[in-house]
Amino acid sequence: DSGPRELHLVNDLGYVAVGWTVDTLGWQGTSGGRSVDSVVQRVLGAATPGEIVLMHVGSNPTDHSTLDADALPRVISGLRAAGYSFVTLDALRAG
Repeated sequence: DSGPRELHLVNDLGYVAVGWTVDTLGWQGTSGGRSVDSVVQRVLGAATPGEIVLMHVGSNPTDHSTLDADALPRVISGLRAAGYSFVTLDALRAG
């Protein structure tokens, strides 16, 4: 859940909640019909300035695929080739 109560709790613990704008869906794994190519296409197809991409580097519990981690080098190179750069969350928050 991510309602006001949960956000307050997160902030009280000293964390800052950050939302995402693009979900790779790689967490669904190959058993969910996803592939490294679909992850790459989903990110590059949604690329606009300011996007925050949600990626999971762990494995899918059902099929043990690591689609997001496997796609990451291609995502980074594809975004850089399109002229994008990366910033840390601290830099983003600082404006």
